Amino acid sequence: MVLVPSVMSSWGCMVLTEPPAQPTLFYPARGVTAGCARDATEIADALGALLGPARAAILLGAGTARTTSQVARDADIAISTASHHLSVLRGGGLIASERDGARMLHLRTPLGEAMVGAML
Repeated sequence: MVLVPSVMSSWGCMVLTEPPAQPTLFYPARGVTAGCARDATEIADALGALLGPARAAILLGAGTARTTSQVARDADIAISTASHHLSVLRGGGLIASERDGARMLHLRTPLGEAMVGAML
């Protein structure tokens, strides 16, 4: 039997048994269909309710490596405040920080990606 996750059906399973096809069970892909309809504002609001608006914005922007100064500028907060938020997100396993010469680069971890992806 072939199992196939499907984003086309959110209401239940479908079965294909007609020869010459192999018996196939199509089932709803978990979490995908509901997230397709969410927009960026809705996602930011949901993350903001969970993490706070500043940390949510930092996590959403951490899809590309940025320095602490860039994070602070993008979030319109002081560098010390950005550093604190990054420390909290790093402690939670959502951000990884790596030294690059004199600067520190911050990027979402797989857990951070999963959290952002779960909101989609």
